[in-house]
Amino acid sequence: MLGASPKSRKGAPVKLGSTKEAPAAVAVATGGGNGGKVPAEEVWEVRPGGMLVQKRGGGGGAGDDEPSPNVKPVPTIRVKVKHAGVTHEIYISSEASFGELKKLVAAKTGLHPDDQKVLYKDKERDSKAFLDMAGVKDRSKVVVVEDPEARARRLIEERRNGHLEKAARAVAAVTAGVDKLAPKVAALDASVRKGEKVAENDVVQVTELLMNELLKLDAVVADGDVKAQRRMQVKRVQKYVETLDAVAAKNAVIIRKSSEKAAPKPAPPPQQQQPRHQHQQQQQGPTRWEMFDLLSSLPSTSSASSTTTVSSTASSGAPPTNRLDWML
Repeated sequence: MLGASPKSRKGAPVKLGSTKEAPAAVAVATGGGNGGKVPAEEVWEVRPGGMLVQKRGGGGGAGDDEPSPNVKPVPTIRVKVKHAGVTHEIYISSEASFGELKKLVAAKTGLHPDDQKVLYKDKERDSKAFLDMAGVKDRSKVVVVEDPEARARRLIEERRNGHLEKAARAVAAVTAGVDKLAPKVAALDASVRKGEKVAENDVVQVTELLMNELLKLDAVVADGDVKAQRRMQVKRVQKYVETLDAVAAKNAVIIRKSSEKAAPKPAPPPQQQQPRHQHQQQQQGPTRWEMFDLLSSLPSTSSASSTTTVSSTASSGAPPTNRLDWML
């Protein structure tokens, strides 16, 4: 009992609950083969785990970390595991858990630990339960069968994790591509802000590359943290595209202003000389074509007058007179 002071094997007094080594005590022995000397005083101490052990001090030179000879090591037991009609012998610590036993069974049979169902005494055992607490001893028999539901759950989880890993790799690749394009966007923006002209092909090329990265992000389907990263990269790409649109607009203004400065000023049209020329033509009188038209129209008039004269002469009975029918 803890209340009593246990006696040492050599008859020396023992202190209970002391963590410091007491000075050596020498007693006179009435007999024995130790030459009349008694070893150093044995001291009991409580370890952090709550175990009460002996601490030997003095001349033996033993350290505090040495295990006590009274503490027995954990025994290793041999468990017979039957799976698919085959019995396997597995050596394991008696204080191990059934989860550790599943790992050793998986190494023997190839069955995944999560797909195993361990039966001991016709009862399924949890992976966190311990062998000694369940009553498993040396040469005990354990049956391991495959759990289809657990296997299905594991495959679904692995597939989901595989999709998440694939999506995470895709988002990481897009992030790396956008990181390479970011300096180009910043350089184009800085040049336009300074009033410098940039090549339109450069703006178009960077914009197309960013749109390709945006299409890659649209094809990514993910949940949780990967989805948040995808959303952040989409906003980042959209911001860069808007910046390039502004750069293209400013660059067009810069090009127009520079072309206006380089182009020569056009001469004013001769609007005042044209009326003066028309006035001079009006003062000069009729041209040759006008005179020809006038001359061509005169014979018809003269013939009509001559006809009238002849008719009047004939009516009057006077002899006709020879005269010129037309005049210039």
